[in-house]
Amino acid sequence: MVLFTRLLDINPRTSILDLGGAGHSWDLLDARDRITVLNLDSRCLAGHRPAVVADALSAPFPDRTFDVVFSNSVIEHLGTARRQQAFAAEVRRLARSGYFIQTPNKWFPIEPHFLAPFAQFVPLRFRPAFVRWATPRGWLAKPSREACRKMCDEIRLVDARELHALFPEAKIVRERFFGFAKSLIAIGRPATSSVAAPVPVRVKHSASSFEETVS
Repeated sequence: MVLFTRLLDINPRTSILDLGGAGHSWDLLDARDRITVLNLDSRCLAGHRPAVVADALSAPFPDRTFDVVFSNSVIEHLGTARRQQAFAAEVRRLARSGYFIQTPNKWFPIEPHFLAPFAQFVPLRFRPAFVRWATPRGWLAKPSREACRKMCDEIRLVDARELHALFPEAKIVRERFFGFAKSLIAIGRPATSSVAAPVPVRVKHSASSFEETVS
């Protein structure tokens, strides 16, 4: 949140759309009434207003409705490159002044959804069995074969090159953990922003062990 508010000059008048997020994610920020959260799962929206139950690939808003579009660890859950392209197009359609799209880095050694090293590189046909029997998530949750298949079909990690292809006008920020690029953030910010920024919004708590680099 510190990085988000700083890089996009977020202030109490900034209107924000969180695509695929959860209401509790915004407890760290003041001015919650300017943040609209959209999610297919209504349980993620409990207690937050304004909120919309809808598909992030076809949000029910006119073009340029929001100053900033935000998304945290959503794009890798869309399963296919085509759906990720549709998501990126929707982000650019809705954002008036900028966007902040975070996703785990495909090349980070630990696959974050299965908590196992290099699970993302196991061939897709073998991945469900690998997830069930060779990862901490499989050992702890004991998902069914069908559940493992659905999880593997859903997750499609991207690297910096792919993220830049999805958002060609963006800067790519690498969040580093012990020297490795753990996650990537596409920061879209036009040269002239219409977001007023005389008073920065206050972040209630902040802690980070990441090193930020921009390319």
